[in-house]
Amino acid sequence: MSPITSPSTVLVTGGTGYLGAWVIATLLARGHTVKAVVRSAEKGASLKRDLLKHIKEEGGKKDDGSDSIAVEFIVIPDIIKDGAFDEVILGVDAVVHAASPLPDPSLTDPQDMIQPAVDGTVGVLKSALRASQRDSSYKLKRIVITSSVAAMWTLSPGARTFSEEDWNTNDVSEVEKLGNKTDQMTVYGASKVLAEKAAWDFYNAHKSEVQWDISVINPPLVFGPAIQTPKSTSDLPSTLKLWWDSVIERSSKPQAFTLSIPNGWVDVRDIAEAHVRAMETAEAGGERIIASAGTFFLNEWIDLANKALAEFYPGKTIPKGTAETTKDELAPEIYFNTAKEKRILGIRYRTMEETTRDTLRWAAERNLKL
Repeated sequence: MSPITSPSTVLVTGGTGYLGAWVIATLLARGHTVKAVVRSAEKGASLKRDLLKHIKEEGGKKDDGSDSIAVEFIVIPDIIKDGAFDEVILGVDAVVHAASPLPDPSLTDPQDMIQPAVDGTVGVLKSALRASQRDSSYKLKRIVITSSVAAMWTLSPGARTFSEEDWNTNDVSEVEKLGNKTDQMTVYGASKVLAEKAAWDFYNAHKSEVQWDISVINPPLVFGPAIQTPKSTSDLPSTLKLWWDSVIERSSKPQAFTLSIPNGWVDVRDIAEAHVRAMETAEAGGERIIASAGTFFLNEWIDLANKALAEFYPGKTIPKGTAETTKDELAPEIYFNTAKEKRILGIRYRTMEETTRDTLRWAAERNLKL
């Protein structure tokens, strides 16, 4: 499949999300035009303000009073409705499908998370198939889908390295066995497995009928500064809030998931870059690709944050790591084989120190209180 070249038109779902906003910013920096799916006009307007602020900060736009930006905001209130993408997918060269449900403790039925994940992903592919059937000159070349290493890894004693050959069938079995008693992170893992498998099954069943292909990016935990400006640290997006609560504002309150378990990580800007390179690189077609900067232990983030706080929050400190935050000889260690990503995408990942400093600088510049 020929790679997508600039300038092209790219449809992005989940554009108001933590990752989706960075994908849009990365596409704009490359000279692409974006069609961003949002759930309401208000969310689109808010995202536009945040993107304009980001572009200005990056020196990519003069402050001439203009609010023009190469993004068209498309309101689709219900993205899992059949045919939701039928019209918006017309006329685009590529799609980045970054929309997917996150763990939600208020949901008791696992299907309330699993079904939207599956239907939303397959819905994009169904719309692309229908467009191909309607117009033989349809120009779509690639659909890049955000999955997760949660679709690959399972927690087990000792160290283990996971690759693109692995599937987390354990979480799917747990949901089938426990039903409404399944914990949210297990349900989330099952939703990522089932959504990704459904995407591959659909594509493989119809690839002889279409001129586009798919590429799947599997990130671990995603950290780093956001495009959005939250009102307070309680409004931080998704896994950035997890990082902040575990590193900066460590709390004694039980959480569904904390950073105490060694795991993989990646900077949000790098994973956005991975999505765009997967769109632009011919060899990424038909591939499932892990994009991970490495494995962390919580005390590493804590030590780095304490060093950076002196610069961005003078006089502020956080408690040093404890026995619970340091490497335990019995703690499971999770590693990811990133050979395929290095060969195909070649990302230069930011270091933990860069991500920590940039996050705290970003927070200080937005007057977020510790």
